[in-house]
Amino acid sequence: MDVANRFNTMRSRWQSISFIDDVCKDDVRYGAKVFDFAQMCEFLARNAGEVIIANGEPAARVALRNRLEENGIRLGQLVDNSSIVAPTARLAAGVIVAPLCSISSDADLGTNVSVNTMSIVGHDVVVGENTVISSMVNIGGSSIIGKDCYIGMGALIKEGIKIGHDVIIGMGSVVYSDIPDNVIALGNPARAARPNADKRVFK
Repeated sequence: MDVANRFNTMRSRWQSISFIDDVCKDDVRYGAKVFDFAQMCEFLARNAGEVIIANGEPAARVALRNRLEENGIRLGQLVDNSSIVAPTARLAAGVIVAPLCSISSDADLGTNVSVNTMSIVGHDVVVGENTVISSMVNIGGSSIIGKDCYIGMGALIKEGIKIGHDVIIGMGSVVYSDIPDNVIALGNPARAARPNADKRVFK
């Protein structure tokens, strides 16, 4: 909400900004109206609009994205005014870039990717759909990160590295070599510690 409000103050893109939350019982939160999913569908059937998924769990991002697509609801895009995005970078629908990030030349962020505060995505990096890059992560140039991944706070990824799909990289890890699909990798140097069996970061 903070990022969206700052963006809208400078760009005047949206007439209103609201929350969609099936759990919250409040009608208003942080000064914004709260819709449940059914109410939001009705509202968007009458009004043009777009939705940005604000959840840091890749599995939840996938489920919410699927629900939106099944209802014909368009994903928006949100880049904080303080972040630097190269003109040649490609940002797909649903991408969020939080404050003070750098997205370098020819980087490619897939659909529904979230890049959190003060992270650096190097040149020619490819980030697969639904992946979450946590805060203060540094991804070296020409690296490839698969879909549905979570890169923990402060992780460092050497240039030219390939990280598979459904991978969790633990916070503070330093990745010097490729990481296969479906694992949780930790440490310095980062190594696969165990399978990513339940596909959950926050338990």
